[in-house]
Order: sequence, then structure tokens, then C-alpha cells
Amino acid sequence: MKKGVWLSILAVLLSGVIVYSMWYIYRRGELQNNSKDSFIPYNSALVVQINAGVSLPEKVGLAFQSNIPDFQKILLYQVASLLEKKGFIAPTSRVLALRKEGKGKIVYLFVGDNSDVLSGKEVFDCLRENMSWRAIIPRKYDQYKIYTLKSGEEEIFCTAEEGKILLSDSELFIEDALKQFEQEAANEGKPTKFQNITKYFSPRAGVNVFLNTDCFSELLPLYIQTNRLFPHLNISSCFKWGALDGELQEEGISLNGFMDYTGLEASYMKTFSGQEPEETNLAGMLPGNASSVMFLNISQLDLYLKNLEEYRRDAGLIGNVRKRKQEYAWAWGKGAEAELKELLQGKFALANMSFNEATGKNEGLIVAEVKSGGLCKNWIEKIVTQRAKQLQLNPGNFYLRYTVDREKTIPYYKSPVEDWAAVYWGYIFEGIPAKYLLVVDNYLVLGSSQKVMGDFIKEYIHGNFIKNTDWFKKAKTKLSAKSNLAYFANVRKMLPYYTYVTKGDWKKYLATHEEELAVFSTLAVQWSNEGEMLYSNLFLSTEEIKQENLPHQVWQTKLEAKVSMKPVPVINHITKEQEIFVQDDQQTIYLLNNSGRILWKLKVDGQINSEVYQVDAFKNGKLQYLFSTPDKLYLVDRNGKYVDRFPLAFEAKCERGIALFDYDQNRNYRIFAPLLNQQVSLYDIKGNLIPDWKGVKTDKEIVSRVYHFRVGNKDYIVLADRYRLYILDRKGKERVRVSDVFDLGEGTEIYLTHKGGKPLLAFANSNEQLNLVDFNGKNQPLKYENLAPGWHLNVANINKDNEDELIFTAGKRLKIYNLSGQEIYSKEIEANSLDFPYVYRFSGNDIRIGLLDRDRQQMLLWNLKTGMSAGFPIPGDSPFSIVFSDNGNFYLFAGVDNGSLIKYKVQR
Repeated sequence: MKKGVWLSILAVLLSGVIVYSMWYIYRRGELQNNSKDSFIPYNSALVVQINAGVSLPEKVGLAFQSNIPDFQKILLYQVASLLEKKGFIAPTSRVLALRKEGKGKIVYLFVGDNSDVLSGKEVFDCLRENMSWRAIIPRKYDQYKIYTLKSGEEEIFCTAEEGKILLSDSELFIEDALKQFEQEAANEGKPTKFQNITKYFSPRAGVNVFLNTDCFSELLPLYIQTNRLFPHLNISSCFKWGALDGELQEEGISLNGFMDYTGLEASYMKTFSGQEPEETNLAGMLPGNASSVMFLNISQLDLYLKNLEEYRRDAGLIGNVRKRKQEYAWAWGKGAEAELKELLQGKFALANMSFNEATGKNEGLIVAEVKSGGLCKNWIEKIVTQRAKQLQLNPGNFYLRYTVDREKTIPYYKSPVEDWAAVYWGYIFEGIPAKYLLVVDNYLVLGSSQKVMGDFIKEYIHGNFIKNTDWFKKAKTKLSAKSNLAYFANVRKMLPYYTYVTKGDWKKYLATHEEELAVFSTLAVQWSNEGEMLYSNLFLSTEEIKQENLPHQVWQTKLEAKVSMKPVPVINHITKEQEIFVQDDQQTIYLLNNSGRILWKLKVDGQINSEVYQVDAFKNGKLQYLFSTPDKLYLVDRNGKYVDRFPLAFEAKCERGIALFDYDQNRNYRIFAPLLNQQVSLYDIKGNLIPDWKGVKTDKEIVSRVYHFRVGNKDYIVLADRYRLYILDRKGKERVRVSDVFDLGEGTEIYLTHKGGKPLLAFANSNEQLNLVDFNGKNQPLKYENLAPGWHLNVANINKDNEDELIFTAGKRLKIYNLSGQEIYSKEIEANSLDFPYVYRFSGNDIRIGLLDRDRQQMLLWNLKTGMSAGFPIPGDSPFSIVFSDNGNFYLFAGVDNGSLIKYKVQR
């Protein structure tokens, strides 16, 4: 009997264990399957899901480093951090939701997975043991228990229910979260509202962001003064919701996904309905000094304007629009709007040039692509003539001219009214008043001031467009090539404006953290229509960008390719003004005036390998440009036209380039061409070979240019091949025999110098030996050691001792020797690969050495007494020229940015 009782009891206990185990397994699985989405109240304005493994990149963190310690003191953060550290919050995704409660208070809700879904009491035991509390007060809420955690003056609310841990600074938010879960559970497996949205999320993204209607209508107005952005366009009613995937990376923050505007009658975004995303060429027209640019790309202009009309009607804006259009029709003529519409291509842009913090006004441009620039100019002249007639004014009152330089002016117009672009094309353009009008090529340009128009014209003349700027090029790579609406900003330049349009905590943060926020360089945003939604991209970049304008830069002109030579200062024989001759690496030569305007350009057959000589070929005071490429001899007049018979082809390649001499300064020029066939051809300025030139046949390939030196009353023609130095007379006969055998490299430079009053020819061997050859043919070799490969030599007097010095550059080292071989200066400069050391004389006591570091693309101006000159190094990718101006200043000309030429004022 007893045995049966015990067996019965054992069976009951075993059954209980089995039932409990089955319940435990079922309940644990049920709780683990609960979605965090089920706890998010529908009235949450913003929901961010941070997926496992995501952390704040170091570079991005720099923007917030001063506020991170304060953030870590917040009680909500401390509790969440402790529970995560102790293993209660699982290292899975976490959700943070926020919304507005009361009069502008923002409250937060944190939802994380409970590692032990059935633990609840243990969570709060952990909190009691590891933190100091003023009070921990539990209370019942339906079947759940909510804890009030008080520490100091702060209090938060926490619950550990249904396999989740919820934290909030609002008790109501916790209650709504639990209530939301109950409602979702009652739906018996039907998708939740957020699950319908999260289908747009990528599970591989670092973060997922949901923007609810309240985010735009409730949160946005708390931080942004929407009327300062667009007085007649309410950005808080643009979107219904948004679902975005985000990534936090060292190079920046990215967001991409969909924004929905369906059902919002007052949404400007519905004007894009039915439009296809398109590319735009307007970045090649907007000035390079713009701080931000916006592009509007419309594939069907009639549909856009129809949608715009409907939006304005629904938003209550149509009355003012129609009134203004009636006023325009009266002032300009009834067909003016329709006539302009027929010219439009559907491509528009807006550029912010500067922001006045005192007045809160933007200076900038609006640009529209048109089908015919000529017809557009006719349209402008028609409306200003009509307006002048009504005002009883001379139409000339509306005509203005901008003076580019003494030879060129560009006409533009006063606009009859300032707001017509916003009225015709949408209030998205109302931030820039259209006070002035200009047509260039097939573009209509509207400017807010005469200064802005002048700046635009200067940038247009110099070819400096936003598409070539470093910040825009880098920002553009982050987005799609096609869009309907896109915005690009140089964040550092736009920060004062962003501070102006924000308010509350955002305004305070922007105003007091400018230095930290400088870690963000560019902002790029775009929207592309897809059905009834907009596909959205945003990228906030931390990538470093180049400084576009140097502090003392006078102008910068864009060429077609990278500058390939040291710019050559030349003289305009008509105005006597200085001009610049230069070539790019696509073999195009340019002549620019002193204002940086390209006067002409001409494609030649190769790279210039000689000096560019100005000659008076016809002895009439008019100057031409003489130079060579390896294959041809060129003579070009000042208008960029070839002189008759030129270019002339050499009978063999002229790799070392020509040399030109005018022995007696009577314009009877002689042109020497050392050829690859080891002969030297001699031409006159008309391209004829000189019959009495005996020529010379070198033993090996010629490695130097041809030089002319006059010593006493004798002329010497000097050149070198690989092993020999040749000293000839004017007719090509050997005048001095040099018996020494040398080892000379290609491009050997030969200098005339004096030592102890004795004239010498100085040149270097490829084996670090300097040769000093006198005019009796005797050589005095000097040995130099420890020069890095690829060294360069210049010979010049730099210390006023009446004797030249030998200036070497090699790697990062600058060395100077006297003619006796003694080292008198040695300096390691912060550089990688110093190029040829050019000598510039600013005064008798101020001699500096100009250097190019090709690896770093930097130009250096070195003072032997004080080191680096003020304002240097500066970016550059070509050797530079420095010239003295009539105004008493020194100016540098050089290639920069892989395809531009600059004029830069050198600081004394």
C-alpha cells in the first residue's frame, strides 16, 4: 500500500516537472519571439533601431566629444549601460523611440531584449546592488509591474516584461508601450503597423530609422524655424512617414530609404508625382565659390507645373500666386509666362553664395537651363522694355554692364520684380531674390545683387565651377547621378546659416560647437520619385576636403587639363600689360591676360620642350611666341594664329628643345635645334636654314640644349653629348677643344659662372661630380657626395659675394656649396621630392628659392635666413613663376588642382 502511494506521489511530481518544463520551454520561446516593434507606440515620432555590432566611429564622435560625458551622466543611459554590462540586456538590436509630450518636452523609450526572458526580479536586484537610489518604487499596471527609479533629482521608469526590458523618462510612454503590446498580441499574428513599415528596412544596415508623421509636424518645428527656410513652403508637412537604413562609418553618416507623401494635400513633394529622376549639367555652370547648391530636375515640365498649381491650391497659397501672376501679366504682357515656359528645359539650380548673419539674408543665384540663349535674351529685353514703358522710363535704365577687364564687358539686366522665379517655378526658390538677370550660353541666371552677378561672371570667365571643387566632387560620389531634387553643402561654410534657421537646443549646440562640428565637411541629400514615394539618400561626410581659395589668391582659372610647364610671363605689345603663356598636359597652349581671362587657346602636336621666346619676327614692334616640341618648330602670333610657314617639322626629333639667340640685339634671330641624329640645325626667324652654318656632328646623342655665351668680345656656342662638351663659334666651328670625358645625363644644364674673376662653364656629371671648364678647355672637377637620386642643380649668386653658388636639391634636402666645393648651407625641409631650385630676387638682400614637392603637390618658397616664407607652402602641381608688378607687389603663377592656373600675391 505504502509503495503504491509513493509511486503515485512520484508520478504526480514527475508529471508536474514535465508540464512545467513544457510550459517553460513554450513560454521562453514565446517571449523570445516577441518583437520589439510590438512595444513601440504608434504615436512615437521617431524610432531608431540600432543593430548589433554598431558603434560610433571615432571621427564622428569628435563632433560630440564635449557632450558625451554629460550624456553618460543621464540616468537613463547609466541604467541601460549597467544592465548591458551585467548581461541582462542582450547584445542584439536595441530600439530607441521618442516623441513630444506636453509643451515641447521630448521623452525617450528604450527597448532591449532581456537575456533571460523569464527574469524580472533579478534585473531590479542588480540595479539595487550596483547603483545608489533615492527610491525604487514598484507599482502594478494591469498584469505588469512598472518600477519608478529615483536618483538625485532624476527619475526614470523601467519594466522587464514579455522578454523585453523597457526604460523611459516618461511613465506614460512605458504604459503606452505595454498597452501597445497587448493590442498587437490581440491581433493574433497580424503584422503590426511598424512591421508594415520595416519591410523597407535592410537587415544588414547598421541602423534603421522610422520617421512618423509627428516627427515632421511635432518635432521638426521644435528645432527648426521653418518659416526662415521657406516662408511660404511648410517643410513640416512634406512627408507622411519615412523608412531609412543608416550606416555609421569613419568617412561619415549615411541614410537611404523611402519617404512617403501620399495623402498629404499640403506637401510640396507631390509636385514630383509622375516625374522620372534625371541628371543635370548645371554643376558645370554654378560658380565654384558657392557654399551650397540645390538642383531641381523635372522630366515633364507641364506635369510639374500642373502639380504645383494643385499643391498651392490645397495648401492655401493659390490666391497670392494668382494675384502676383496677374500683376506680372499687366507689367510684362499677357504672354510672358507662357513664352518663358516654352524656353525652359526643366533643369533648375539654386546656389547660396554667402549669408549675412546680421540681416538673415542669403546672397545667391538661380540658374535655369533654356533651349535658346538668344531667344531668352529677347524675352528679357521684351519684358524690361514693357516695364520701362509703363514706368515712363528709358529701357536703358534696366541695362547694366560688368567690366571683366579693359578689353571685355558683359551685359546684364535689372529684373522688373524680385519674386517671379518663386511664383513661376515654386516657393522652393524664394530664398534668393531675382534682382538681376543674365543670359550666358543657354542658361538664364538670376542674381540677388550686383556683387553676386560680378562674382558669377568672374567665375564663369575663369571656368571655376562647382563641379570642379574638391568638396562637391567628393559629395557627388556618395549619391546617384540621377534625382529630382538634390542638395549639396559645404558644411563649414553653411554652419552660420544652419545656426540661424534652427532654434532651441539645436541652435545652442551649433552656435557653441563650431570647432567640433568642423569634422563634418559636406552634406549631400537627394530625392528621386518612385511611384508615390521618394527614394531618399543622405550623406554627412567627415572626409577631408581641400581649401578651395588661398588667402592671398588673386584669381584661379580652369584649364582643360593639368598645367604641364612653368608658366611664362609675357608682354602684351599693345597695352604693355603682363600676360601668361602656359600649356596643359593635353598639348593645348593658352594665353591669359592679367585678369586671368583666357584670350585664346591652341592645340599643338606635343609638349613644349624649350623656353617660350617673345620675338619681333617682322621688326614692326609686334611680338610673337616662338617655341618647339620634339617634332616641330612653332611661331604663333598674339591672336593665337600660326605665322606663315609654321609650324615647321624638324628633319629629326628635337628632344632637347630649341634655343634662340639675338647676338647683337638687332632682331636678326638665330634658332638652334639639337636633333636626335646628332646634328644641330640653325634657322632664321622665317624658318630658313642658315647656309653658312657649318653644323656639328656629335659623337653621341645630344643631352643638353644649345647655349650662347659671350665672354669678352667672343661668342661661344656650347652643347654636350653623353661624354663630350662642345665649344663652337657662331659658324659651328670648334673654338675650344675639351679633352675630358664626362658621364652626362639627359637634360644636362650648363651655366656660365666666374671663379676669382675667371669665366667657367659649370655642369654636373651623373655620378655627383661637378665640372668647372674654362675657355681653354681645362676642367676643374669637384666631387659631391651623399646626394639622393634624382638631384637637381642650379647655379646662382645668392649671398652677394660676387661669385655664384651651387644649389642642389635631392629628396627633402637643400644643399648649397661654393665654387671651391665647401658646403655653406644644408637643410632638411618637410617635403618628399624637391624639384629644381629656382632663384627669385625680391631685393638685393632678399633672395629666396622656389621649390615644388611633386609628391605632396606643394609649392615652397624658402628664405635661407628665416626658412619658409609667409603663406607657404601652398598647394600646387607645377613649377611656379614669380614676377614683379607695377603696383610694387610680387605675384606667383602656377598650376593647381590638376587643371587650374592661379595668380597668388606673395607676402614680403
